[in-house]
Amino acid sequence: MPRKIHFEWELPDTLVDALAPAPVHMVDTIKRAAVLDWVRTHKISLRRGAELLRMTYREFLALMAAHRVPTLDYEGGWLDRDLATLEQARGTSLS
Repeated sequence: MPRKIHFEWELPDTLVDALAPAPVHMVDTIKRAAVLDWVRTHKISLRRGAELLRMTYREFLALMAAHRVPTLDYEGGWLDRDLATLEQARGTSLS
């Protein structure tokens, strides 16, 4: 069963004004930021993120792109390994 959480957070007026002109929009901004961070850190899936924000999957992908949250993460060295594999394949196909 889902649970609602409520919390108070005291923010400087200048920050509130910069993030969202109306208090109602501030709540949405904070929700989006939290969900995008959870997706970025792999705590939830992209589809679950879309569900939590009540968006379609495509809308959520657009939101991720707008906030530069990658949909795929590659480990270090992946490009070098892929290039080496392609070079090997090219070398064997020419013989």
